[in-house]
Amino acid sequence: MNFSPQSDPAYGVMAHWMQQWSDLETRLAALLLAPGAQPDFPSQLDALHQQAHGLLMLDADSSLYWLFQLAASSTVAYSASHAMVCWALCQQVADELGRPASERDSLARAALTMNLSMTRLQDTLAEQPTPPTPEQRALIDTHAARSAQWLRELGVTDPLWLDTVEQHHLADPALPMAARILQAMDRYAALISPRESRPGQCVVDSARHMLVKPGHKLDDVGQALLRALGICPPGTFVRLADERVAVVLRRSGRPGEPWVASVLDAHGTPVVEPELIDTGHDGQGIEAALVTRTVRVRLNHPRLLQLSRMAVHH
Repeated sequence: MNFSPQSDPAYGVMAHWMQQWSDLETRLAALLLAPGAQPDFPSQLDALHQQAHGLLMLDADSSLYWLFQLAASSTVAYSASHAMVCWALCQQVADELGRPASERDSLARAALTMNLSMTRLQDTLAEQPTPPTPEQRALIDTHAARSAQWLRELGVTDPLWLDTVEQHHLADPALPMAARILQAMDRYAALISPRESRPGQCVVDSARHMLVKPGHKLDDVGQALLRALGICPPGTFVRLADERVAVVLRRSGRPGEPWVASVLDAHGTPVVEPELIDTGHDGQGIEAALVTRTVRVRLNHPRLLQLSRMAVHH
């Protein structure tokens, strides 16, 4: 069956949903690349945060699906896509931890602007096939303090926003909760995103690398991430027990058993009409998480997002 905006109104709705997120990411990239060129940077950033938050609250799973797909499939405009993924993760984890609304808002703004002073460099590094040069490394090492200073000069007065940006790379177990959340989400999102110098890791490896501290125990932020997102978040790829490859669409409330849609059959052939699968059923379980760039398939995102919405009513 050929799904198009003409033949299926819901298809058009999901295509519009994706376009709204892509437009927000484009706006964020413009803000971050030339913050001084924008009139009243803090209010413009706040308007973007509020609009994105509205979309996230409407359907968090579809939002996460599209943001993970954008971040993991391309290195173009890496800094903005990384910031959006971190922003969404921070919202989910802060909510899971029951943080106050005012703290969540400051944390969200910090996630969007934590790399402000190295936006262009971060985009360059994502496309650069070699490790950072000593000059680039020096800019990376000082970017947190410089980003906070830029924000002050742009008119930001929220102390928690500024402190969280300034502290998000400090190795200090006594960091405030907002800085700890941002630091963890920054590392997690960076590990799953591809760079030219390395492929993205699969999400399970990323979670293990980031979450398991010495002594092999999850800390409270890691536990909250696992509860909030599950082991394989929406937008990531998995191999099922029957050898099919599927994309995760929606969380089920069971960390290791999300709703998925098949995209490659057991022989690696693209599936023409994806099937909605509950991985909690016998024989439908997840065998492994996969690195996005190793899955060679062109996804019909609006159709998959339609399926994701159908899972809500099952």
